[in-house]
Amino acid sequence: MIIYTHDYINKVHTFLSKNNFHTISNDPTNKDHNTIQKALQQCDRIINKRQIKHLTQKNPSPPTLNALLKLHKLNIPIRPVINNRNAPAYKTDKKLNIILNNHLHLDNQYNTINSNTLANDLIKLKITNKHRLLTLDVKDLYVNIPTRETIYITRTQFLINDDRQTTNQIVALLEIILEQNYFSFQGRYTNQKRVWP
Repeated sequence: MIIYTHDYINKVHTFLSKNNFHTISNDPTNKDHNTIQKALQQCDRIINKRQIKHLTQKNPSPPTLNALLKLHKLNIPIRPVINNRNAPAYKTDKKLNIILNNHLHLDNQYNTINSNTLANDLIKLKITNKHRLLTLDVKDLYVNIPTRETIYITRTQFLINDDRQTTNQIVALLEIILEQNYFSFQGRYTNQKRVWP
């Protein structure tokens, strides 16, 4: 799709203003990089000291926003895509994802791995004329996830199977990563103000 630059920029700014994003005056990349390094040094129960060097981003740069257009929606809103590959927390985030997957076992029968698995599961169902298949679309899902509740649930689940020290290190690292929610768009730095109860 071809769109005028000013229309594209207006769509991005509309999205940002409706979702509690604010411009910040300084690039927080160096500060966040130092915070991640210090946190990694204190996570000896979940991260091997030799891994810290590999989890530290060399020459970090701010995440950048790219807005994809949702052509199938009314008024063609945007889908924000943040490129984090060079962000301070990128490598640590990937490592934490592995740790969470290895330690956190949620017994949820309603989860599916991918669309093929879902299709295979649906074939096994005995469907009658009284059944209906519904799809739901949560508006701007990821920017509206309650972060504090997510951390609380994560802590609670970890305390079931892991000791308090390990849990505290995982949750501390998770909090730091989730707080680093800024990005750059057209040379300006923006973050989402989260309400932390």
